[in-house]
Amino acid sequence: MHLHPIQQRRGFSFIELLVVLAIIAFLIALLVPAVQKVREAATRTQSMNNLKQIALAAHSFHDNYKYFPFNGSDAAAGGVKYTKAAKNESIASGSWAFQILPYVEQQILFNKIDRTVALPIYQCPARGRPGVEVVKAGGGAWSDYFWNNYLNDAKNAEKADNADAQTPIANITDGTSNTIMVGHGNINTEQYLAQSNVTLCTNIFNGGTFGTARAGKNGAANPKGVTLQRDSKKAPDAGSWGGPFDGGALFALCDGSVHFISYSFNDLNAMLTPAGGEVINGFEEE
Repeated sequence: MHLHPIQQRRGFSFIELLVVLAIIAFLIALLVPAVQKVREAATRTQSMNNLKQIALAAHSFHDNYKYFPFNGSDAAAGGVKYTKAAKNESIASGSWAFQILPYVEQQILFNKIDRTVALPIYQCPARGRPGVEVVKAGGGAWSDYFWNNYLNDAKNAEKADNADAQTPIANITDGTSNTIMVGHGNINTEQYLAQSNVTLCTNIFNGGTFGTARAGKNGAANPKGVTLQRDSKKAPDAGSWGGPFDGGALFALCDGSVHFISYSFNDLNAMLTPAGGEVINGFEEE
């Protein structure tokens, strides 16, 4: 009887292994853009929903007080003394985002300030930033969306801490469908993960600065004038608008609608002024 030697199982050759790895890499290269596109679409939809809820809250505020919220100041307007620093249960304090808290289902936080609470409605998920500013002298929830400072006092929109003009809808003579209420303002991409000292970004309990608002034109705080571009490593100024998405940024207009405005749009400043009388040539969107 002859015993046959046990045949060893033939493995992959080096070339075959390289071919398999190349195929896997090719498939991954095909899938990654598709996954990224789906992910961006999802985060953009969530961000649009956030802005829609913010716009509806601002209109509810308007229904109650007959003017839109503003960005805070240490000044008097309409017989009311305002403060930049938020005070419990006071609509005459803090930033616009603090003032509308009761209308975004945050009555408890409006009644009693808690600086450890993050507010997802004020955060763009595409940026993935921490929800709370951590500083020694306070801190609190901060926002990826910025108020149009022209809705405070259009004549002094280039100045921080400008007095509230108590702007009602009737004063938006350019049309509510042509005037920006709130939207993406630029943030330095290198500061996305920072918990403090983010350039021109402050928590919602501190109004009166361009940390919760943006403006346009030229001014001491925004020498470059109004810009509309994607977030980058550049530090923003008071006229810097834009977000984390390719192609454009999201804005809620004063009529409550939310739009994706292309970075190539050239008339953003015209959409910021509520009574500038400019002719808007139409803003591009997908």
